[in-house]
Amino acid sequence: MMDSLLLAPLAAGIICHGVYNKLEPRQLLWHVALLVLVPLSMTPLLLPLFSNVIWAALAAWAVYLATLATSITIYRLSPFHPLAKYPGPLLCRISKIYFACVSFGGKQHIYYQQLHLRYGDIVRIGPNELSFCTPDAIAPMMGASGMPKAAFWDGLFPLQKENRSLVGLRNPHDHARYRRIWSRGFTAEGIKSYKPLIERRVDQLVENLTQRAGQTVDLAQWFNWFAYDVMNDLAFGSGTELMQNEDAGGLWHLMESAKPTALLIGHLPWLAEYYIHIPAVAKSFTSFAYFALERVRQRYTEGTARRDLFYHLMDEAGLEETPPSLDQVANDGELAIVAGSDTVSPTLSNLFWLLLCNPIAYARLEDEIDAAKISVGDVAAQAQLPYLNAAINETMRLFPALLSGSTRAPLVGGDGHWIGPHFLPDGTTANVHTYTLQRDKRNFSPLPEKFLPERWLSREQQDLLEPSIFGDRTQVVHNTTAFVPFSYGPADCIGKRLAVQEMRMTVIAIMQRLKFCFADGFDQGSWEAEMCNYFVLTMGRLPVIVTRRV
Repeated sequence: MMDSLLLAPLAAGIICHGVYNKLEPRQLLWHVALLVLVPLSMTPLLLPLFSNVIWAALAAWAVYLATLATSITIYRLSPFHPLAKYPGPLLCRISKIYFACVSFGGKQHIYYQQLHLRYGDIVRIGPNELSFCTPDAIAPMMGASGMPKAAFWDGLFPLQKENRSLVGLRNPHDHARYRRIWSRGFTAEGIKSYKPLIERRVDQLVENLTQRAGQTVDLAQWFNWFAYDVMNDLAFGSGTELMQNEDAGGLWHLMESAKPTALLIGHLPWLAEYYIHIPAVAKSFTSFAYFALERVRQRYTEGTARRDLFYHLMDEAGLEETPPSLDQVANDGELAIVAGSDTVSPTLSNLFWLLLCNPIAYARLEDEIDAAKISVGDVAAQAQLPYLNAAINETMRLFPALLSGSTRAPLVGGDGHWIGPHFLPDGTTANVHTYTLQRDKRNFSPLPEKFLPERWLSREQQDLLEPSIFGDRTQVVHNTTAFVPFSYGPADCIGKRLAVQEMRMTVIAIMQRLKFCFADGFDQGSWEAEMCNYFVLTMGRLPVIVTRRV
């Protein structure tokens, strides 16, 4: 009799698995209905086995959830799963929760690399997720005929259910339409118009560092504040003075504290329905959103004669039939600040850490800048400095701003997608892991893990500067198709040219006037150990002693 009475919750658990597998519901009401109300509805059937309603309800719930979990586990490990042939850790194949917990520690890029070294070029990192580390997967996945962004991006922007910012738009048509508006702010003319603004902030940064000559400063923090101030100027005309006031209002801290949670929700988008109702968690997201909206209102009211990025995002030229709403522009302004600052500041920090760890490279770059005798504002001449560009490229090769790449998925409701000979059915997500790809000896050799700007120079310069390394040309591999620090395709980083220009200007201004050395007692190896990957990089302290050159 007991067996027959338990059939109902057993069958219901299996049916629930089918519902989750087919519909993947994320809404809180769906979860309550499927995980609480359905099993509780079985309580009357089990009353003959228990002395009271509470025990019957608990039994029904336990049998139901145990059946659901068992059914899910068996299916995901079975040969009938569409990704069964791809290797990966057992816990990753069972649930994405395990990988999300690893990522929450900030070292997912290291874990990815370890998985690829162990399992090969394609690894199953979730029940329905694959990671690729071959360059031939880039175009099919992210190119013009590639896949749209995956549900991961829903989790990164839990509050943006409507009027989502550009980077979070998953529908390719919506993304293309709105990217057209953004692109007006990143034409050659637009980027040129931002030069005086950037130059002013670069001068402010160098002046602040110069005033601290002979002292120890946290260079990474100064780069954070600098990049943040620059992007606030571009997005809203002004609004922050972190280089002057530091993080007096705590806004920077709130933004940084939101990153681990955003990444966790990105891996588990259904968590968003729970997290946004927790005040302490929601505050880290809403505070910056409120700041952005207030800046939009202020900028809209005050206006400006300058054609900054806000001018284009707000469509002040009147080129669109329907102008964007204030909420939309606020979300985009928030994106511009985060994306712009979290690209430039970690690259600058990593560049100077790498230079200080490699004195020969530091001297070569310093000599090139000294010999060029160009101004901070001469961006055309800066673009022609080979060692400067090589050093920046090599930094972005070793530490791309998005270490784990961009997660994609076949069009929802479509027929799946082919990545070469590999078929990804609807409901599958995938990425090309940039960190692993760009450190692969098959793409960059020799010494793929070493900072070697010379690999980006001409063959003649390589033979002149590093004959012992590049003398055997059979060992030299330089596959630029595997170099995608700004992503790839129609959804790549729209501000990449501006970011590189900003980095060049900053490096030249600093190295013309200042010299750095590591502070006494600083462990060089701790820099990478403290670096965290929460989709974007979060840096530790970089204590250096500042010395005036001129």
